[in-house]
Amino acid sequence: MSLFTNLLNLHSGNKPREDFFTEIVAYFLSLNKDILIDWLKHHSIISDDNYSSIKISTQQEHQALAIHTEDSRLDIVIELSTGLNTDVIFIESKIGSTEGWRQLEKYAEILSNLPNVRHRILI
Repeated sequence: MSLFTNLLNLHSGNKPREDFFTEIVAYFLSLNKDILIDWLKHHSIISDDNYSSIKISTQQEHQALAIHTEDSRLDIVIELSTGLNTDVIFIESKIGSTEGWRQLEKYAEILSNLPNVRHRILI
């Protein structure tokens, strides 16, 4: 059995695969920031790797914008800072679920409304 399956089997009742995946991936990337940067560069998501600070958070809540009907919860948020500039990446994963109504559009709107951000990326 895989580590993922073993951890999932520890959870009784409904098994939230997407949440387990999100937490494992985010934790791995927070411990291996060089792999994170290499992965982002390899897929042309970023071109700069001179970040002095990298913050990774999961299940980040955002209040609904005026044009939205409900709040949002982002799977993974990565904040990359050079000290002068900040780049923000939202990662939405889908495992055993489908996209909510206009979910990615809503996330893009939240991302575009973040203040003091140089580059905004939605994956």
